Amino acid sequence: MKKSITTIFRNTALAGALLLFCAITSCGKSEVTPDSGNTEASGTFKIDGVEYKGKSSVQTFSNGNYSILCEQDSPYKFIQITFHSKAEAEKGGTFKAAEYEMNIASGAANIGIDGNTYDPDGDFKITVSGKKITLSALKLKQTGGASKTASIQSASISF
Repeated sequence: MKKSITTIFRNTALAGALLLFCAITSCGKSEVTPDSGNTEASGTFKIDGVEYKGKSSVQTFSNGNYSILCEQDSPYKFIQITFHSKAEAEKGGTFKAAEYEMNIASGAANIGIDGNTYDPDGDFKITVSGKKITLSALKLKQTGGASKTASIQSASISF
């Protein structure tokens, strides 16, 4: 019985992650609204020892959560940091790297990489100052019982 409950939980979590990925990447849907703003925003991030550089964009979800996406075109790689609200992200401060949730709590932020959702593997902080996100030494484990892990050595992303 325990195995079937674990399997159900894992499948539900993976389905939720897929649903989030679809909401994030769908164009013209009411779930996600791209925000027009600074088209010159960019960032750098180093994941598992590989450095990336790309343009940043922002999105607001229908639940009010606010997401900053930094994408490198070739090879394609992206990191996504989602906050409780636009006002909270723009105000800045220190945010707890939180376990994955569809509705992010105030004072917390979620991290996604390449459409996968992750939980922090420890107690980590995300700093925002002057519409710039800074991360360092953040270890992650994929949600839903999946086996992927990631280590963000550094990130500096403007939005």
